[in-house]
Amino acid sequence: MTRLIDRMRRYGSTFWEGQASGAAVLLSTYSSPDREKILPQLASHNLNSAGSNTVVFSAMAIRLALFAEARFVLQSVSDKKNFTDQRLGLLQHPWPDATEGDLLARMEQDAFLAGNGYVWAPPGEGRLVRWRPDWVTIISEIVSLGPDPADGWYRNKIGFHFEPPKAAQPEFGPPMTALVSEVAHWAPTPDPQANFRGMSPLTPIAREVDADSEMTTYKQMFLKNGASPNLLLRYSQKLQPGTVDSLRERIGARYGGTSNAFKTLVLDQGADATIIGNNFSQMSFDTVQSAGAERILAAAGVPGLLVGLESLKGAGKSYQDVVRRFADLTMRPEWRSACAALQKLVPGLPPAGIRLWFDTSDIQALQDGEQERAQESLIRAQALLTMRNAGYTRESAVLAVTANDVSQLVADPDAPMPAQPPGASQTQHLLPQAPGSGPGPAVVEGVTPRLNAAPVSPGSGEHGTKAAVRPASVRRALTGSGRG
Repeated sequence: MTRLIDRMRRYGSTFWEGQASGAAVLLSTYSSPDREKILPQLASHNLNSAGSNTVVFSAMAIRLALFAEARFVLQSVSDKKNFTDQRLGLLQHPWPDATEGDLLARMEQDAFLAGNGYVWAPPGEGRLVRWRPDWVTIISEIVSLGPDPADGWYRNKIGFHFEPPKAAQPEFGPPMTALVSEVAHWAPTPDPQANFRGMSPLTPIAREVDADSEMTTYKQMFLKNGASPNLLLRYSQKLQPGTVDSLRERIGARYGGTSNAFKTLVLDQGADATIIGNNFSQMSFDTVQSAGAERILAAAGVPGLLVGLESLKGAGKSYQDVVRRFADLTMRPEWRSACAALQKLVPGLPPAGIRLWFDTSDIQALQDGEQERAQESLIRAQALLTMRNAGYTRESAVLAVTANDVSQLVADPDAPMPAQPPGASQTQHLLPQAPGSGPGPAVVEGVTPRLNAAPVSPGSGEHGTKAAVRPASVRRALTGSGRG
């Protein structure tokens, strides 16, 4: 494979992979373990679904719209500080008249439809080239750890082969091969049956997509054939084949199609019309089609509320909750993996300490989430200040807050003791202590004594106001005099 790449670099664009020894069979099969390529039938199916199925297109459009809004930044791994410099110029302007949003949109589109995204950086060109994923083959080799197979081995990715179909080569160029260091391969969802290839979220729901498309075709045929279920005509006598065909054509011409819907059907003598099949209400058409749409959106990771389908409800309690769930569980993992794939294309980036990252602070749809994160940052800052004032080192306070582990706090020997107010003792206690009770907490002096509360009523019994007990004879006399 190294000799093949050397030949291609030597001859340039005029080199064809068939000129190398054994390279003519490089793409002859899809079952060999040293080459991984998505099946063209699957790629064609997903591409057609995006152009003909409303649910698939809506899911792709929502994912693409939010994914392309992020911005590339550089982040310090130690303190999570984001910054930008001239090293991001290639990603910010990947090709003429393009921005980082165009690059992210293409990557998301390719990963959604084909499971893989390929971005090639031609050496010395200062630009990026997007490769169609269905024209790319991943090339790998087995690396042995010793002369004996029992010593162990692993499969290593060594390059990518880009070959458009024969009919498209005059427009897109001849086949070529590039090194791993020159191509950013993004596979957000790994294919469980491959080592390096990704899998489209449309793969497990291919039958659901076909069923949803067939439901749409069924509605079209329902309207085209008179907006009514199938019609059966029965005659008491036997008809000639020509008569049967003539009746079918006449009835279809007079009563078929939406323009002839609801017309009065007039039959010949002896004919009996019977409706067969179910209408939309009888077959619960809306419910069946909505269930299929829900499964398509579930596989795509898109809440139904965001695509505007009224019959599909979001998983959250409000629009903000649904958007946040979509961003946290679907988009943020893809942003992270896309940055990891593109990091090799950033020039001058050290192997450790700084990484390519994403910034979502300018995305209007995520402003509520950013506000909550700002509040969390404020709480963390207050916790750092409290730990610092308590006498712990700055470094240990940062580690404790970041890891949420107070056991990492380390006392600062140079920290001053907390200042005490004048006249205050180290230990304060608001409860009076009995004389001679021995050593104990000091009593705070100068505390205002408790005031006696006024009685609620004259006879409440507080502070000696309880009424005296009277004999029964006196009470009867008072009661009798009151009645008189």
